[in-house]
Amino acid sequence: MRGRGLCPYLSLLETDPLRDRGLRKGFFSPAPPPSAASSRGPFRRAPLGLHLFLRENGLVRPAKVRSRRRLAPGYFLLEIEAPEAAPRARPGQFVRLKAWPGYDPLLPRPFSIHARSEKTLSFLIQERGRATAVLSRLRPGEEVWWDGPLGHPFPLPERGEVWLVAGGVGLAPFFFYLETLRARGLSARLFYGARTRGDLVRLSALERLCPVQVATEDGSRGRPGLVTDLLREALKKGSPEFILACGPPGMLAAVGHLGERAGVPVYLSLEAMMACGRGLCLGCAVSRKGGGYLKVCVEGPVFPAEEVDLDRLG
Repeated sequence: MRGRGLCPYLSLLETDPLRDRGLRKGFFSPAPPPSAASSRGPFRRAPLGLHLFLRENGLVRPAKVRSRRRLAPGYFLLEIEAPEAAPRARPGQFVRLKAWPGYDPLLPRPFSIHARSEKTLSFLIQERGRATAVLSRLRPGEEVWWDGPLGHPFPLPERGEVWLVAGGVGLAPFFFYLETLRARGLSARLFYGARTRGDLVRLSALERLCPVQVATEDGSRGRPGLVTDLLREALKKGSPEFILACGPPGMLAAVGHLGERAGVPVYLSLEAMMACGRGLCLGCAVSRKGGGYLKVCVEGPVFPAEEVDLDRLG
């Protein structure tokens, strides 16, 4: 998932005057002192607003952490027990996770499903803020609240090869997809780009699933430059049934334009901050080609590139 957007009225709630007013009126509880927490604090206080509503209606549920494994500096793999959801999860869908009490950070965070087993779901996460820092400290047996699986999955090919383009942590949804393709006897090719070799994760596991071509911006591994350079060269020699892409907005726009010029269908997995995950708050909206907006949470996160205003993605 890639993209941008945040519901304005919810972002205002994180400013001090409105937060303090809510505390005085009893709309939500104060965060516990650091001494009251374990690695991230027990769930003793009700979250704010919509999250509480979803919890009370069984749409947000608790789960135990099965494992948390460090992959590289700044990257980790989080596995949760979700026996009722794992069998119905599909590649390209996402789950919203919350592992902290109270309102700070305010919103659960959406993460693509990286892998699944019969009873668990796994997420490839990059530490880049307070919420992911909390998740990175979870220990087996601790509790996380989750909501999902949500969104539309990736399409599956009928017979031809699929090309996947991943930028950085945009790799996250593709491992599950590649395992699904292999189980169906279908083939794929992965173009994987990152800033430096330290941002490339799970390469050995990926290479067991499909051919992988790597590009790094600093030239520390694979081809120096952008992953879209690899794709551009490959499209001169052949073409897949379609292309899937997940990564930074600029990369997604470039892949969309390359596919359009080559006459190859492209599907983009977009990311957006979202408050509800159900199309109500419009915080995850991205611009539609020709006017209007697309809601990433319910209409996506996977969209045909031809539906997205590529020039406004970044």
